[in-house]
Amino acid sequence: MSENIETAVPLVDISTVKVDKSLPQSERCKEFNRQIKDNTLYECEGFIIRAKYATNGDKIEDCLRGTVD
Repeated sequence: MSENIETAVPLVDISTVKVDKSLPQSERCKEFNRQIKDNTLYECEGFIIRAKYATNGDKIEDCLRGTVD
C-alpha cells in the first residue's frame, strides 16, 4: 500500500524537535517520539523523509560506512 505524502497529516520538521539532554535515555526517546509523531515519515529542512526498516537487511551503520557488499 502506497501512502500519498501530499494527503498525509502535517509532517513534523525534525529540526524543530527539542529534547532535554538531562533526561534519562529512555525518557529522551519517549519525548522524541512524542514530538516527531511518526518516526518513519517526517520533514527535514524542506525534504520529506520516509524511513523503512527491514529485519534482515544491512545495518545502517555499515551502509553509512560503505562496508556493505
